[in-house]
Amino acid sequence: MIKELRVDDRLIHGQVALTWPGHLGTSHIVVANDAASKNEMQQSALKMSVQGTAKVLVRDVDGAIRLFQNPKAQSIPMFVVVNQVKDAERIYSGLNGQQIERINIANVGRFDGVDKNLKTEINGSILLTTADKDAAKKLLNSGANVVHQVIPTDKAEKFSNLLKE
Repeated sequence: MIKELRVDDRLIHGQVALTWPGHLGTSHIVVANDAASKNEMQQSALKMSVQGTAKVLVRDVDGAIRLFQNPKAQSIPMFVVVNQVKDAERIYSGLNGQQIERINIANVGRFDGVDKNLKTEINGSILLTTADKDAAKKLLNSGANVVHQVIPTDKAEKFSNLLKE
């Protein structure tokens, strides 16, 4: 069961590694990222950043979907991290909206190298391209529980309230 599917452009960092697994009651963090799945050095850095608070698995997005479809994995509470809204939408669609309690679009679009003039700033931690907005709208229209919550002590905001035209 995916307790949370988080979109965070830094993937695993202090907030993700130290606060969220305990808050969510998860023992596994799955990084679903095509580039990281092919980069052993990045995988090592991601795993070291957790420092034993959870088991870290790094998969490409399609491999993560296959993992989540495995009946053995479905009984394990997992925290999943992607760095793009489109990858969250791919996972949600790949699982037909099942097994995901909520999607948290937390930090996105700040470090991707895309010109900020081509993005819409939703708030200080979310800058969306047109493709990002389309993927977020697709998630919202599918009935997914999509929120924005940077840290566990923040109040979760419905993402639909932030994504105003």
